[in-house]
Amino acid sequence: MFSQYVQKLLGKPPVKTKPIIDAERFGTLKSQLQKELFHPLDESKAFLPEETALVKSVRTETATMNRNNVTRTQAYLSYYRRNPEVHWSFLAHMVSRNGGYHMTDLKSSSMTHLFSKEDRQKFFLFLERANSAVFTDSFPQLLLYEHSKRRKFPLRKFLQIFHISRFMAPIWESFLNEPHSPLLTSALIINEQRMLQERVINRTRHGEILRRLDFQLQELLGFTTVIFPYAKKQGRLYSLTGLTVERFADPKQRIETGKILYQLLFQNPTVFQGVGQFAKAVHHTGSREDYWKSIFTSETPSAIECKVYSPTLLDAWNDHTFFPLPSIDWFTMESFIEDLQTFPIIKKVDLTNKVLENIQQLKNINKLKSII
Repeated sequence: MFSQYVQKLLGKPPVKTKPIIDAERFGTLKSQLQKELFHPLDESKAFLPEETALVKSVRTETATMNRNNVTRTQAYLSYYRRNPEVHWSFLAHMVSRNGGYHMTDLKSSSMTHLFSKEDRQKFFLFLERANSAVFTDSFPQLLLYEHSKRRKFPLRKFLQIFHISRFMAPIWESFLNEPHSPLLTSALIINEQRMLQERVINRTRHGEILRRLDFQLQELLGFTTVIFPYAKKQGRLYSLTGLTVERFADPKQRIETGKILYQLLFQNPTVFQGVGQFAKAVHHTGSREDYWKSIFTSETPSAIECKVYSPTLLDAWNDHTFFPLPSIDWFTMESFIEDLQTFPIIKKVDLTNKVLENIQQLKNINKLKSII
């Protein structure tokens, strides 16, 4: 099924895969994860004063940077610059940029007639809840690893306090002993998407959005595209690579999407260098003006009518505080381990023209709906 999706995406024969780690190491890791799966958590261990202080520090920093999509996105990038071996943090930065774009799209001039005010609010809350939930789960892990590099401490004990899945403890312990960026990235992709499915999509009202016809229509028309700007085109437009997310409600599909995006970002030198330069040069605002100034504007719609109004996140939406999510561990089946085995082998796809076509399609649909 998935190979057919990639074939459709690339227009080539079914994609091949490559192992993330060798068979022997995977076998060892699988045994460790199986033990985690069948052993109950030990919540009886007491914390020393300095350990309690560390927990408080991590909680405070996570809460501070979890204010909105802009602060989260910057936090991922700042962390990656301090810890470049943690590839996932840079991937998260770029995917979070796209999350911000999708949030502000709801207030863009291309969508003025597509959704009611109430529906825009619902879509925003779903996107914000998902973006925030991933940060709440992932950022403490990143900070704890960073602290553990400077001073050894029982990482597993701290992960438990932050309700991190048991799935991640052997992964982080392995990474501390022998850093393997693709394995850690794959594990974090799996963990965050499974967590999102269990704690947000399955157990909150936000999951209802994925069953909405208009959300499915956006997928069908290609408006859920994740883009990576990687090179200036004719000195004005950044060229784009990435992919269109299909069947977002399926966690298996989201995991494979994350793996493809990681491969696109880190396995192609041109893309990696170009995206890195873009991230360094362009501060994330949430407006699509960040990468295409000649097409989008964050100024008021009447100021430059020939451009698409794409507001900044801070202009489009107020900060929103959520109640804590249930701390249920998604790691309940041995079959989840198999997702750690392989990455897809893919080539860069230039999406620049496709995205330009989508912009025009969306403007036409919006105009048609205003007439109807």
